[in-house]
Amino acid sequence: MLAAAADRLTARPERVDRVCGHPHQRPDMIEHLPLKPGAIVFEAGSGGYNAELIAHVAGPEGRVMSVDIDPWVVGRTRPFLTEAGSGRVTAVEADAALGAPAHLVPRGGFNASVITYNCWDLSPAWREQLAEGGRLVWPLEMGGYTRAITFERHGEVLHARHFTDCGFARDQGQQAHAVPVVPLLNGGLTLRFNDGAAADTEGLEQALRGPRHEVATGVTMGANAYCGSLQLYAATTLPAFCRLHAHQDPEEGVTGIAKDRDASAIVGDASLAYLIHIQTKDGDRPEEKEWEWRVHAFGEQGPDLAEQLAATVWAWAHHVRAEDNDQHAAPSLTVHPAGTPDHLLPAGDVLDKASSRLVFRWPGRNGRLPAPARRTDTVAATTGEA
Repeated sequence: MLAAAADRLTARPERVDRVCGHPHQRPDMIEHLPLKPGAIVFEAGSGGYNAELIAHVAGPEGRVMSVDIDPWVVGRTRPFLTEAGSGRVTAVEADAALGAPAHLVPRGGFNASVITYNCWDLSPAWREQLAEGGRLVWPLEMGGYTRAITFERHGEVLHARHFTDCGFARDQGQQAHAVPVVPLLNGGLTLRFNDGAAADTEGLEQALRGPRHEVATGVTMGANAYCGSLQLYAATTLPAFCRLHAHQDPEEGVTGIAKDRDASAIVGDASLAYLIHIQTKDGDRPEEKEWEWRVHAFGEQGPDLAEQLAATVWAWAHHVRAEDNDQHAAPSLTVHPAGTPDHLLPAGDVLDKASSRLVFRWPGRNGRLPAPARRTDTVAATTGEA
């Protein structure tokens, strides 16, 4: 049903490009709500296309409240909605991070909410305006990597039910997040600290001009292999995590990272380690080619940091990765209000943001891996019984 509706709305591709830009990603997000006939839905980020899909699924008794901060977007959306003709979508000009205007929030809250842009943090209004048991699809940034995650509300806590790779425009308004960026080697490299403040990088440039330490993990991958779960695993379990971006060709630099690409990294005292993949087998057919994950490190603490990263890759390979690219294990994830005391959080790796505390529990995280930035169950972490 939803696919048929999407086909009708995409019959004019030039209109879809202007309205949405993600015509195939949006239906996938909607299908994981799921919506019942008569549902009243909040949408953060307007455009028209997505809201009309939601209205189609919600049926004649359903309604969609679509909120966007950009007056130009809202002014453009309204004629599109008139053309689509459902009459069940209301476009509102406001900061979506503040939720829907109070007088438009249904009694008991929205049955579901969909956020259509990348968000670094949860807006408290989205949880407060969501009905108990209602679902929220939220493109969440974690260490700079984004997943559209379907959450279900139970009291003040959101429980993740589904993860999907995605990419949207960044958030604006009250919720906009500035990422600390540290340039190195005259701008040839930059470190991006997507969660938290920038780490102390004093002495790091000197370390980068020194010898490079390397560790071969022995973990390989073939052509078209999916490594997104490794990136997310590293970003949510490693302390001092950041992303190392290269702005010069590999032969001009010291990292071996391709120009305009980045690598998962961790920093220490005047030291740095990062992940890179090296081709170890070639062939005429894609299935004959192979790459190995390796760790490069600089600085006095480089060997120790390299071992941390290598241990992370080994744990990912044994507990998270699957032969089927679509079957990689996802973490159990709960989102709690900021200020929730440690002893009230479940065991897991904690990622603190301004308005929320995210607790990740990955398969195999039983204390044998490098210590996370914050562990809420110290007994489990030391005994290996998490």
